[in-house]
Order: sequence, then structure tokens, then C-alpha cells
Amino acid sequence: MKKRFLAVSGLLGWLLLVIVLMIISGNVNSEIYFVLGLLGLMVVAILITPIYSKPKYAKKLMLVRFFGAFLFIALFFEQFITGLPGISIPLIGSYIPLEQVLIIATSLLGVVSVFAGAIVLNNSQGISSEMMQKALAVSDEHDCRRIREDAVSYYLPPDKVGGSVMQFVPESVEKPAPSKAVVTCINGEQVRGQFMVPSGYPLLQMLRKSYDLRLPVKEEALLVAIKEICEDVIEIADTVDAVRKEGFILIELHNFRLMSICTDIKDDFPACCKIYPCPICSLIACILAEGLGITCTIEHVRSDPRVHSITLYLSLIPLREPVF
Repeated sequence: MKKRFLAVSGLLGWLLLVIVLMIISGNVNSEIYFVLGLLGLMVVAILITPIYSKPKYAKKLMLVRFFGAFLFIALFFEQFITGLPGISIPLIGSYIPLEQVLIIATSLLGVVSVFAGAIVLNNSQGISSEMMQKALAVSDEHDCRRIREDAVSYYLPPDKVGGSVMQFVPESVEKPAPSKAVVTCINGEQVRGQFMVPSGYPLLQMLRKSYDLRLPVKEEALLVAIKEICEDVIEIADTVDAVRKEGFILIELHNFRLMSICTDIKDDFPACCKIYPCPICSLIACILAEGLGITCTIEHVRSDPRVHSITLYLSLIPLREPVF
């Protein structure tokens, strides 16, 4: 959101600067103004377009850029058109060459397309409230009063190409333990518990389908992808800091949109955010598990209502041979 606001401000500032310099120099030319404006739009589009996904505004902006590029090519070839008849203008009693009319019309349409790009950026939004509500509604209800304070659950990467991330909740998490349990290998040890679909996985699937999300496999690039998703695609936070620090992956979301819900859950049931997190925190864990191909856990979630931010502490569990 902040990135798009800066982009719109920068583009409009550039267009204003160009027209002011033209007026000062006494040479207001719509062709030059269109070309310089199109260059400004291209630069802005390159600077703000995410690397690993395509938000809706990026798709709309691409159409505007293609239209502007088409007009630029048309304007270039129109310079070589000669010998066309003139158009009579009765009010002033003169003729204007048709090639000049085409050039003026093309350049003016180009200027309109550049301003259309600014409008697209200014009015575009991330994931709609309706889609966000559907994504947040997929999580099951859990009795967080039964969760142990030191409990932890695991996000397991897909076991095959095309598979899905699964969350494994050990039977030691709840008291009393669930009646049904399976055994799986976690960090080389046999652990009893239950598999479940992470609450954030449907949101990850939606991002992959509707926003062309591609997950990189390197940690540094994956942290950039998480930042882009939260800031530019679902726009769940104004700014996101994603770094590795002191053995943890720290994801800090500033001006978090769901702060009120997060604060209520965190205050009443602190361990619930680790075991049964909201789809947003679960989404981040799913991205790390699938992108890096290793198991991860949410170790701690810290919220700061004063500045509307939350910080996720995630651990990566390296692969180890099972012990039988």
C-alpha cells in the first residue's frame, strides 16, 4: 500500500515537473510530454511490481503499459506519413494536414494512458474483503483452553511434487490428548499426534491460482516473497520485515489489519497462536515449509497493540535420519 502511494506520488510529481519545465522553456509539446510520461510510468511499474506474484493492479497496469507502448510505436511511424489530404476547419477557415491530426491525437491518447496508469495505481486494492473473509473462515474451531503453554506443532513440506503442506499436532499439545493418533517422524524421532490441513493453506492455494504466486527455494528470496505477499497482494500490513535473527525467522507485520482479532486471541490464549494460528500466520509458516522443503514451527507470536504490529518467531528444523 505504501509502495503504491509512493509510486503514484512519484509519477504525478514527474509529470508535473515535465510540464512546468516545458512552460518555462516556452515549448509545450504533447508528443514529448507523452514520451517522457510513458518512461516515468515504465520506471514506476518496474520498481513496484512484485517478483514472485502478480497483484491485480500489476495486471491492469501491464495493459496500460502495452497500450502506451502501442501508441508510442504508432507515433514513431506517423512521423513518416506524408501526402495525406488536409481537414477543413470552418471556424478558422483553414486546412490542417491529416498526418498532423493523427500525431496530435496519438500523443494526446498517450498522455491519457499515462494518467490512466496513475489512476489504476491509486484505485487498486489487494485481495478483496470478501475473499479475505472466506480465507479467514476456513479454520476450524478449537478449544484453546486445553493447550499446554509449552506446546508446539509442525508444518511439514509436501512429500511429493504437487502435494500439500500438512500441519502435525503432537498428542502432547492438548490435555487430555485426542483419542485418535498416528505416528510420524519429526527431526529423526517418532512422534504421536494428528495431521490437519493448515488454516493458511487454502489461502496459499488461492494466491497460487489467482495471483500466479511462485515460491523460490532460497531462504533470502523466500523472505522477499513473504514481504511481497503481505504488502502488495493481500495487503494485510503496511510494511513487513522478514529477516533471520538469533536462530529464528522473524516476520514483523507493521500496521496489521487484523490486529484486534489477534490481540483478543493472544491475550486470552497465548499458546493458541502457536498451535492453531489464524490463516495469515499459518500462511507464512506454509510458505516457509513448502518453499524451503523443510519442517518449521511457530515458536512464539508477539503482538504490540500500541503500534498495531505482530512479530512471528519461526524455527526451521533441519532434516535428520530417523531413530528407531
